[in-house]
Order: sequence, then structure tokens, then C-alpha cells
Amino acid sequence: MGPITIQAFIDARLFSEFAWFDLLHVQKQWRRPALFAAFFAAIAAVAFSRAGSVEHAALLGVVLLAVGIGLPLVYFGGFFLSVRRQGAAYTGQAAAYTLSLDAHGVSVFKGKQSLHCEWGRVYAVHRLTRCICIYTEPRRAFLLPSADNSRAVQDAWKLMTAKLEPAQIFDHRAQCSAS
Repeated sequence: MGPITIQAFIDARLFSEFAWFDLLHVQKQWRRPALFAAFFAAIAAVAFSRAGSVEHAALLGVVLLAVGIGLPLVYFGGFFLSVRRQGAAYTGQAAAYTLSLDAHGVSVFKGKQSLHCEWGRVYAVHRLTRCICIYTEPRRAFLLPSADNSRAVQDAWKLMTAKLEPAQIFDHRAQCSAS
């Protein structure tokens, strides 16, 4: 099989799907805000339990709960706005870059810039409903739009599954459609 070359037409919806997936599932950045909220909720619960015997304990509980829930909401709200702002740059009208997959690895081309990553150096591949995320590093991914499930996308997925270890390949399509 020769090289598989696919132009990546990325729109705002695809970028948003990827950004939230990366934040919540790959980078697991929900853990610290959840721990923060749980900690402040626990302290607020202690304050509420003392409301009958300590003056202003209920007020303190409300403040602690507001901080514990409010700051994580601000964090995720800021991320949402950032994704919307960045996603506006992706119209899907022009190719963001071109991906070429062959027996040796993945190559990405954008204008005069290029990157080649041997299969042995690919960190992971995640398949979502609308794209395949090829992580060349733990925090760097290239998106291969796959909503059309074209022959080229099918061949690319087969090549990736043949060249990578099973522990590097994650197919989330069933999970995405179930939710």
C-alpha cells in the first residue's frame, strides 16, 4: 500500500469536540477542579453543621460553597470561551494541513513547514465520532477528520492499527454515540 494523503479540513465544531475531549479525557484536567470543589464543599458542610452553635457559620458555609463551585465554573467557562475564540479560525473551507501516512510513519505538511513522526514515536491515536486524533506527543495532536468515513480514512485507520501497539489505540466512537 502506498502513502495515504488526506487534507485536514477542520471546522469550529470539530475543533471544539477535540478540545473538550483532550481536556477532559486525555489530559484529565477535570480532576483538580473537582478536587477543589469537593474540598470546599466538605469545609462548607462542616460550617453548615455548626450553624446552630457558631455565629455566622451558615454565611461562611455559603461563601465556601460559592468559592468551591464558582472557581471551577470560571475555569471551565474560560476554557469554553477560549475554544470558541480559537474555533472561529477554523471554517472548514481551507485545509488546515495535509497528513500523509505510510509504512514508516505520519507526516504533516502546512505550507513550508513539515513534521515527520515514525510509528514507533507516535504517542497514541484516539478515534472520535468526527475525527482521528494522532498524538505525536502527550500534548500535541493532529486531527484527521473522519466524519465522512471515506476509503482513505478507513485505510488510514487500518494502517494505524497495524503499525501501533494495541495500548496506543483508542476507539471512542461507541462511547460518543452512546452518550
